[in-house]
Amino acid sequence: MGIYPNGSIFGILIYTLNEDDYNINTLFEEKYDEIISHEQIRESYLFYTELNDKNNLLFKVYTECTSTLDIEKQNYKMWHSISLNQFLEKFDIE
Repeated sequence: MGIYPNGSIFGILIYTLNEDDYNINTLFEEKYDEIISHEQIRESYLFYTELNDKNNLLFKVYTECTSTLDIEKQNYKMWHSISLNQFLEKFDIE
């Protein structure tokens, strides 16, 4: 049982977490109605590469999911955390 992303990416969020109050500091956020394009992926990666401070960055992708808890088995979209390595693997496009 659980939530299962299908791998289709519709957006990207790059952020930091304020340790004092656990508020999100959004650095980059794009969310689309269609699967993210090659150019949109490249844009998010270029934003990442131009950051001076890459410490403590967190990443999420807006992805289509299914759930074993949904009786009708309809897909829905939600933000899903990914690691730096996953971000670089998916978004490092020259």
